Amino acid sequence: MYSIRRNNMKYCSFFIFMWLMLGYTCSISAQKVERINPLCWWADMNTDLQLMLYGKNLKDATVRVLEPGMSVSSIHNAESPNYLFVDVIVDKVGRYTLEVEKGDRKLKIPYEIFPRREGAENREGLTSSDVIYLIMPDRFANGDMDNDCIKGASQILDRKGLETRHGGDIRGIMDHLDYMADLGITAIWSTPLLEDNQFYHHYAISDYYNIDPHFGTNELYKEMVSEAHSKGLKIIQDIVPNHCGSGHWWMRDLPFKDWVTCFDTFTQSNYALYSFSDPYAATTDQELCTKGWFVESLPDMNLSNPYVLKYLIQMAIWWIEYADLDALRVDTYFYMGYEGQLWTQAIRNEYPNMKFVGEVWGNDPGIIAYWLGDKQKQNGFASHLPMAMDFPLERSLVMGLASDNEAWGGSTKAIYNMIAQDFLYEDAGGSLVVFADNHDMSRIYNMLGKDIRKVKQAMTFITTTRGLPQIYYGTELLFSDDSRGGAHQCRMDFPGGWKGDMINLFHTEERTNLQQEMFAHTRNLLHFRKNNSVVYEGKLMHYVPRNNVYTYFRYNDSECVMIVINGASQPQKIDWKRFEERLSSKSEGVNILTGERIRKGDMIEVEANGSMVIHYK
Repeated sequence: MYSIRRNNMKYCSFFIFMWLMLGYTCSISAQKVERINPLCWWADMNTDLQLMLYGKNLKDATVRVLEPGMSVSSIHNAESPNYLFVDVIVDKVGRYTLEVEKGDRKLKIPYEIFPRREGAENREGLTSSDVIYLIMPDRFANGDMDNDCIKGASQILDRKGLETRHGGDIRGIMDHLDYMADLGITAIWSTPLLEDNQFYHHYAISDYYNIDPHFGTNELYKEMVSEAHSKGLKIIQDIVPNHCGSGHWWMRDLPFKDWVTCFDTFTQSNYALYSFSDPYAATTDQELCTKGWFVESLPDMNLSNPYVLKYLIQMAIWWIEYADLDALRVDTYFYMGYEGQLWTQAIRNEYPNMKFVGEVWGNDPGIIAYWLGDKQKQNGFASHLPMAMDFPLERSLVMGLASDNEAWGGSTKAIYNMIAQDFLYEDAGGSLVVFADNHDMSRIYNMLGKDIRKVKQAMTFITTTRGLPQIYYGTELLFSDDSRGGAHQCRMDFPGGWKGDMINLFHTEERTNLQQEMFAHTRNLLHFRKNNSVVYEGKLMHYVPRNNVYTYFRYNDSECVMIVINGASQPQKIDWKRFEERLSSKSEGVNILTGERIRKGDMIEVEANGSMVIHYK
């Protein structure tokens, strides 16, 4: 989405391709450099460059740059004899040669510094106008069957298995960008696409600098971003700095013993999210939360090691620059602990205007607020995280719509009560991503008893309340959980994403009446939202629910939108007098869900488990 001073990324892609083809290897005699990270870099960056070189017996080697314009400022040995960390000063764009010398052996390694895209440092990331579409790439669409089976891969293709690869890939996403744009989506969040030699979900990264070959290549990923931009779609990369996979290449030879957190025996996190905001917490509880491994297959990255922190900072910046990303979604953010704020600050130092989102899975708004924003908390901590997923509101939304029993936490009062706690946030509307479901929980269609009326209410709410809506792929078509259950039950294939599928739900004519009803409802809401800034920039006023009817307004000086959600199992009349504060200057509006014109004061009933969105100008 940014202009380029010259077609430099073409050369960067070629350079990376050559490194891949050569196995990252330049050798003289028995000495070699197998890997160098980052793969390339850019001039005029705020972040100082530190290269990690990996190869047999590199300890105590000297490194210099043969051409002017880039120079080595310092060299650091690791505990392993097979790594060097090289601090580099970059003065200008150019193709350079790193000379690695040890004894009578010299290696020459090409390295390139590219010009930045014009305005790259000013990218804005996500804004309140965006709507995010969450994709699990292995389950979305298979656009290239040639990468289904990779020689030497640990997993085979098996679409019948819940925990196996199904074959979705980057080309499959590219094939359906028009579908997402037509739906009204403005940003795509794909779960990780980086190399993972253990799991289909790709949260166990085995190489932070390469797209998994089952999905495609670095170059294809960059092409996807460019094509998405041409269609008005932003790309969010799911990034995992908290942990890697136990199959990561460096797990066979760690640079430092504390590159990952270490215990005498496997020690799992206590997942004690509250221990950080707790003013009375024991240090041991906090440390176990962040230093314990998430699970045995996900070694915990030790961000208190400055080389680890630097590596993970540069990795994120590299992908933003290389692929021209719009934003990041940071997995398991709070498990990074207090060092996570240093990582976040470094990203924001490079991109001061870029808003990105972190996963802080807690059901208490006070916890989410603790991990958000620049304001220092009571203990002096400030996360600097720009945005977070609104898990508390997701829970309240499901509870509020699934049951009308207020005594047990049900009814729309649960939604009202949660929104009423927005005083905890510095900027709820600009910092929270609202959603009804995602890839780690049951589908909203299942959670609401497979009642399309309630699912439509949920969609109405997340697209009109404060914050940025996130829609999980297939929610617009009433996707339901796999009957076999388990943690992987909600990650089904998108019918029509594979050649030979009996049904293609990307095509209108192959949907059931209910599926098309849900799709049309979603599309209507998203396009209305996109074309009316009052929905995403306007102020919010809401009213205490009565008879399980929740009413709220998005408004500015000239127009307002009245949203009514009836959680009751019987129709409810609108009490116009109650809302005179917001409607005193309005007389007639349009229900954008039906096209019906509605005059203030008319006897209007909201159908059981129904909703209305009335636009007044």
